[in-house]
Amino acid sequence: MLESEGQSRMSAAMETERIYTELGSIQQELMAVKAQLAQIAEASKTNEPTGHPYIVRSSQMHRGEPTIGGSSITVRTVVERTRLGDTPEQIVEAYPVLTLAQVHDALGYYYDHPGEIEGYIRESREALWRMKQRASS
Repeated sequence: MLESEGQSRMSAAMETERIYTELGSIQQELMAVKAQLAQIAEASKTNEPTGHPYIVRSSQMHRGEPTIGGSSITVRTVVERTRLGDTPEQIVEAYPVLTLAQVHDALGYYYDHPGEIEGYIRESREALWRMKQRASS
């Protein structure tokens, strides 16, 4: 009987140690999640309002170029895809992270600010041209 009690205590001690180890792992994971949430919260503070619910602007992303929130896809990208003949539905298929509402809002932003987005398109094309020139030299 004493041997059985000893084994029972040993088993309980091992189970307690396992639980403490698991709790330690959970605590570390929780701390990592808290750190990620803090980064997300900090990044959202730097977003400037655009008047469009799905469009954000942040100096920390694409040099402040209007971007679809929750993604790295710019309004310029959506506009250029439509110029290539893609429908909003095809853009959503190409970028599954986007919703149809986000794509339409990006197009709405463009129609409200065509000069701004055309400037980004021009800059992008000029940068591509410069890269091609360097590569061919």
